[in-house]
Amino acid sequence: MINDLMSKEEVFSRIGKKETALWRLRKHHGFPEPVLSHPARFSRAAVEKWIAEGGINRAV
Repeated sequence: MINDLMSKEEVFSRIGKKETALWRLRKHHGFPEPVLSHPARFSRAAVEKWIAEGGINRAV
């Protein structure tokens, strides 16, 4: 079974961006907020859905 939580490093690898770009995606492009904050963990399903819906090019 695949864990539904992704670390920031996994997210960086999946979307090809780093910390500052990830913050901008969250603030301006509807990227999912982390479900846990310390350490940051993102919902794998939410990240994949955001990508499938067009990522940065989707309508927010």
